[in-house]
Amino acid sequence: MALRFELKYTRYFESQWIDYKEGDRERIREKLYLLKENPFHYPTLEGYHRVHKIKLTIADKYQRLIYAVFMPDNKTITILGVFERSKDYKDFERLFKELRK
Repeated sequence: MALRFELKYTRYFESQWIDYKEGDRERIREKLYLLKENPFHYPTLEGYHRVHKIKLTIADKYQRLIYAVFMPDNKTITILGVFERSKDYKDFERLFKELRK
């Protein structure tokens, strides 16, 4: 029996979603579909136990879709947002600290 996960989105990701072009949205939708099938397929983010990353190129920039498995419960995957690699995930670290409170 396969696990069934529900996707939950942060406000940060929802605000990003509004600004994306339709082509970028479609690439993200494809990754989200694969993510629901097997959330453990993608590598974990270094230093975080249940946080994973998916490689993306959006607006000609290398970025990562970052999500947390089993957050806040064991049936949920929380989509944290799309973060630029070049910024060393500083935005992600700030957001993740706020969510854990």
